[in-house]
Amino acid sequence: MKITRKIFFSPKQTTRILYLVLLLLFSLYVIIQQNNVDALSLVGRSITLSTSEAGQIAKHTYRFTNLSSATLGSIKLEYCSNSPLFDDSCTIPAGLNLSSVNLVSQTGNVGFVIDPLSSQSTIVLSRSPSGALSALNTYVLSNITNPSTADSTFYVRISLYASIDTSGPSIDKGAVAFSTSGRLGVGAYVPPILTFCVGITVASNCSSTNNSIISFGELSSQSTASTTTQFAAATNDPTGLQVFLNGQTMTSGNNIISALDLQSGSLIGQDQFGINLRANTNPSVGSDPSGYGVITAKANYNLPNQFIFQNGSSIASSTKSTNFNVFTVSYIVNITPNQAPGVYASTLIYTAVVSF
Repeated sequence: MKITRKIFFSPKQTTRILYLVLLLLFSLYVIIQQNNVDALSLVGRSITLSTSEAGQIAKHTYRFTNLSSATLGSIKLEYCSNSPLFDDSCTIPAGLNLSSVNLVSQTGNVGFVIDPLSSQSTIVLSRSPSGALSALNTYVLSNITNPSTADSTFYVRISLYASIDTSGPSIDKGAVAFSTSGRLGVGAYVPPILTFCVGITVASNCSSTNNSIISFGELSSQSTASTTTQFAAATNDPTGLQVFLNGQTMTSGNNIISALDLQSGSLIGQDQFGINLRANTNPSVGSDPSGYGVITAKANYNLPNQFIFQNGSSIASSTKSTNFNVFTVSYIVNITPNQAPGVYASTLIYTAVVSF
């Protein structure tokens, strides 16, 4: 998420009052970042059933491409009736029977066998750990009794591990879905989603944004100037998201309005530029976050009437998949009586990052 901010300072002959106009220009810049610590996403993943009739014995064919070329020793296929999200508990589908499953064929990363670790809801494929090919993989599994509930959707969480027994962290993962409607032979997969928007105001689901320029109007050394913008975000990534702020304070040549490196209240007559993500009473500006998600403001930006501006800092985050939250960014500016006149400008970049 990229926000370009331009601030114009209109000089006027006075010893006590300065006039300042702040313009913030916004454009979207979303980064989907691969994190070397977290599992990568399996791409092009799908499941095909030889028959999707409830309670019938079927072949389940899995296809996916792993992005990691690290050591691969085991694959876990976990069947759930409630959710494709890895952070959620897994409800075993009624009627599912994996006790007689056979691995009929395999391509891509091969050498796997059905492991005794397999259970009522989970198939474990294992081999001696070795380097993985980043390739399209196909695994055909037979003698699976489909769940007994008709006209229902079920999910399979696919995880790849370096270990032979699915211990340790997964190196690649993703989910697929299938139906027991009896009318479908091909399932679908749940795509990775990150939605992020920014503007003067934004819709609660990022369906629209309003305007890209804001103005502080006139600034005085005897009062605090304030204004707001908004951003909203949501993701189905199981590790959640981070929102970062990058940029600089307002400058005009060698003249600057100092950024607040530490949390501080608004102090009229002092040199200050800062933000927070809360409703404030001194000055009266901003709103508390809203929405049904679980994104929260970081501590430095989460205290009413306390403001800060740190380039490169994370300002909001969630630790798991989340619905939308809307955040209002409150900006304040204070200047000293001897603030130099000039045209002041700043560039801000808001970035949403996930770890698909």
